[in-house]
Amino acid sequence: MHLGRLALALLLATATASAEPLGNCYDELDARHVTYKKTKKPGIKNPVEVTSTLGGITVEGADALVIDCSLAISLDEAGRYMKALGMTNARFSSAYSRRTVRGTNNPSKHSYGLAIDVSAFTGPDLGTLRIDKDYEQGLGDAVDCVGQPLTQGGAVLKVLQCQLVRSGLFHLVLSPDYDDAHHDHFHLEVIPWRERSALRSSSPAIH
Repeated sequence: MHLGRLALALLLATATASAEPLGNCYDELDARHVTYKKTKKPGIKNPVEVTSTLGGITVEGADALVIDCSLAISLDEAGRYMKALGMTNARFSSAYSRRTVRGTNNPSKHSYGLAIDVSAFTGPDLGTLRIDKDYEQGLGDAVDCVGQPLTQGGAVLKVLQCQLVRSGLFHLVLSPDYDDAHHDHFHLEVIPWRERSALRSSSPAIH
């Protein structure tokens, strides 16, 4: 499928997706056939160590993927957009980490397992797309989110960013366009499961 038509199809799929009533977070993960181990980490309400793919995507990093169940479900749902763009792997540079927001004393959402920083994506036909090298900054607007990327890799990353922003699966989607601290990753952040009235929010993510 042509990339432009694919982007439109993905965005329309998001707009028409219906909200599902929420139950127990672990039960939802089980229903999705996600393999995980329950663990205990300071700050995380529903901690899981994910040991399978999420939405068909292998999410890997230097350490085990330990996050809140709420984030695991959003990543599992978002996997469909990555797969549609030819991605099979997503590499994270940071997930659970006890730290503060830069320049403040406020705990980062990473401290609660509610955020993940994804630095690269790979696929058999894509090769490796790195945020610090392949993401094209300053593209798109409120009407045309994607804009006019100059490279195929830049287009794929921009389509994915727009899809994640508009999907309602995340509370925050920060990219290199946000500030210098995000020059090499997408920051994906959710709210706790008990605060979510539906899997997808009717409001796009803040970015």
